Parts: sequence; structure tokens; C-alpha cells
Amino acid sequence: MNLYKGKLVVDIVTAVETDTEEVMTEKAHEGFATELFGEIMALLGAKGYCTKSIGATLKNAGKADEVQLKLIESNKKEAIKAVEKIYSKANRSTYYIQM
Repeated sequence: MNLYKGKLVVDIVTAVETDTEEVMTEKAHEGFATELFGEIMALLGAKGYCTKSIGATLKNAGKADEVQLKLIESNKKEAIKAVEKIYSKANRSTYYIQM
């Protein structure tokens, strides 16, 4: 067997209320709690991918326009539905009735 080593590249964007640069940067990163990183690493591990480290670096890309904000909100709603579907499927119990 051979090993393949590389990087997982994910482009991400989020919107935060306008404030000082420090506060905005903190708000942009607050969703990346240790728990979320643990979940991502667990999902990758379950598929056979070892993850040694994971992180996110978000930088200010300027003022968001209405189209971008609507796209982010729409994407969030669709993602919530997908996550609920995945987790409800994973947590569904199957019962067999013997006769």
C-alpha cells in the first residue's frame, strides 16, 4: 500500500457586523470552536483520512453587499437542512419485530 499526503483546501466566507478590526476578526472565527474542528476531524477519520492539524484563518475582505449577504444566508439555511438530514439518518434506530 502507498500513502498519499496533501492538504484539504476549503474556501470559506462569512459576514460579521461592522466593528473594530479586532472584534470583527474575533467574531469571524468564533464559529470555529474546538468542537467543530473535532467533528471535522472525526468525519475525515471515519473515511480513512488522518488529520494531524486543522485551523482557519479569516481575513477582512471588505464591505459585504446585499447579494453576498443573501447568498450566505441561503447557504446557511440549506446547510442546516442537510446537517439535520444527515444526523437524523445517523441517529435513526431500526427495530425488528420477530413473529
